[in-house]
Amino acid sequence: MRRKTLLNKLGQMLDEAIAGTFAANSYNESQLSKIESKTMRFLELSRLKREQIDNEQTQVRSLISDISHQTKTPLANITLYSQLLAEQNLTKEQTKLAEQILSSTQKLDFLIQSLVKTSRLESGIIKIEATQGNVYDLVDTAVKECQPIALDKKIKLISSKNQPPISAVFDPKWCGEALFNIIENAVKYTPENGNISVNVTEYEMFARIDVADTGRGIKEEDLPKVFTRFWRAAESADSPGVGIGLYLARQIIAAGGGYIKVSSELGKGAMFSVFLSKL
Repeated sequence: MRRKTLLNKLGQMLDEAIAGTFAANSYNESQLSKIESKTMRFLELSRLKREQIDNEQTQVRSLISDISHQTKTPLANITLYSQLLAEQNLTKEQTKLAEQILSSTQKLDFLIQSLVKTSRLESGIIKIEATQGNVYDLVDTAVKECQPIALDKKIKLISSKNQPPISAVFDPKWCGEALFNIIENAVKYTPENGNISVNVTEYEMFARIDVADTGRGIKEEDLPKVFTRFWRAAESADSPGVGIGLYLARQIIAAGGGYIKVSSELGKGAMFSVFLSKL
């Protein structure tokens, strides 16, 4: 009976901890066994640690939001003045410096906006509202948005067209942004006159979107790090970007019930595969 009572109390403590309702003051330590007492202390410390982490995350999200708000006007002014400066009768060297100021300002603005999106997505402020849609429409929109970037590098960007509709569950806006990030990343790391293909394959439970490029590829040991926030390969230091696009893409796809895989071989390009649920 004592063993049964002990197990019942431990089970009750764990159930309350899982539900987030555990409170140490609900139990009288003088009436508990050593095991119950230690379990109670462990669960209370876990609860306090969880509260501390939640508070820290809230402070970080608030800080990012404040930074975004406070930097919006200065960044807009710098961008405007850089553009006006570039229109003046400048020397070749001065024009180059003005363009560098504008480019750096745009990178900083992109970084801040990406941090805000990531923070809101992780905190649940951004809701992924997945609905049934045609995957080809999603692909077509993302490819059209990336075409100007690809044309600037003389990259051939092609996608599957004139196919029977393939239905899947996704948020058109956010999933479209995730796919844009993946294709843009492929353009970024594919040399001039390279090729990028975007193809769709239908499975029983998923629709798969493959973005394959003829770029530099990824080292095998780096593959697990590709979707890490702010990670960039050492050999990519000369390429634009801050290393958050793929992380954000994975978060968006996962929030909609899908997932992303990557396969690559150094020097032979890479292929990112997005799996969207059909249920």
